[in-house]
Amino acid sequence: MAWLRPALILSLLLVGTALAAAEDVVIGYLSQTDDPRYMRDWGYARLIAPAADTTVDGAIMALKDLSFVTDAGGISVTLDARDAPDLAGLEMALKAEIDAGARFVILDLNAELVASLATKAADLPVVLINATAPDDSLRNACFPHLLHSGPSNRMLEDALTQYLRYQNWTRALVLFGEHPQDSVVADAFAKSAARLRIGIADTRPFTLAVDPRHREQNNIKLLTGGTDYDVVFVADTRGEFARFIPYATNLPRPVVGAVGLTPLAWHWAFERDGATQVSSRFDRMTGRKMSGEDWSVWIAAKAILNAHTKIADHSATALDAYMRSDAMRLDGSKGVSLNFRDWDGQMRMPIMLATSDAVIAVAPLEGYLHRDNVLDTLGTDRAEFPCTR
Repeated sequence: MAWLRPALILSLLLVGTALAAAEDVVIGYLSQTDDPRYMRDWGYARLIAPAADTTVDGAIMALKDLSFVTDAGGISVTLDARDAPDLAGLEMALKAEIDAGARFVILDLNAELVASLATKAADLPVVLINATAPDDSLRNACFPHLLHSGPSNRMLEDALTQYLRYQNWTRALVLFGEHPQDSVVADAFAKSAARLRIGIADTRPFTLAVDPRHREQNNIKLLTGGTDYDVVFVADTRGEFARFIPYATNLPRPVVGAVGLTPLAWHWAFERDGATQVSSRFDRMTGRKMSGEDWSVWIAAKAILNAHTKIADHSATALDAYMRSDAMRLDGSKGVSLNFRDWDGQMRMPIMLATSDAVIAVAPLEGYLHRDNVLDTLGTDRAEFPCTR
């Protein structure tokens, strides 16, 4: 156990001295030590290497933001944040958090680790909230007591294809890289494109290899030649190749996806619906811009506290049922009330379509309708939910 970092216990006692605490709420948070998703080791390519995200900051801010609510309810809140390098360590950390009283645990982990922990915790008195793994496979697996506060790949790509249809860019050239997640994202885009009848001109792999034998996969002019298209969609998890594609395509066309216009859960430049205040508070607290992953952890913690203040039964089962119901109304500073879908546990939310320093549009776009909830135009709808458990 020497490799398991000591738990970072951040206790925010939000009750005044004149008001005795009626309840102690423990919120767990798990992350992977040195998570490779946040490690940027491309210095040789002269990329600016940002610091690894510490998304627990989002949970800390949520507890501060909701202090007036928990204060009024006489609730004492403890954030129990732990990390470990592998599945065995994370399983031990999860057990320790449950033993400490956590009925909710926020996960900042990749899809494989989330799935493993969700399987392990299926019969335990805890609700897991996946904040940062966008894989649709997690939503379709029907894990009991697993919610998702971050958007799925399908939601992100549905937002993007809505914009393509709105702009009448109806024929896309799809480029994808060698990282395993690149093909997953490209597949999500293809499904979204089919939903809105966006044609796929071609789907082509690219490589970072400089071998002349691969020049049709590493030369952007050749890679984007030989066919007609309105827009280029790029699936590049690392982003190392995508940054060279704009202004270098064979045809003068916009680039979207991993570069250019990108679908995001959150962008610091969004200026409506109280978003500026959220971003500013986070910037002051951390000294950095709020990312989509930060927002997803922040809204997860807000959802947990909201549920505790709205219903009397605080068992994991009752809280989970409330959060999946239409009774939940959560403010995420996106202009609409948010809650979790009852079929796949996915939080309904608008998606921002942004460049590096501006939000160009927010989906669902005007004109896209749904018989129940317009937010369900983004992501897997109830009728097409496969439930592979």
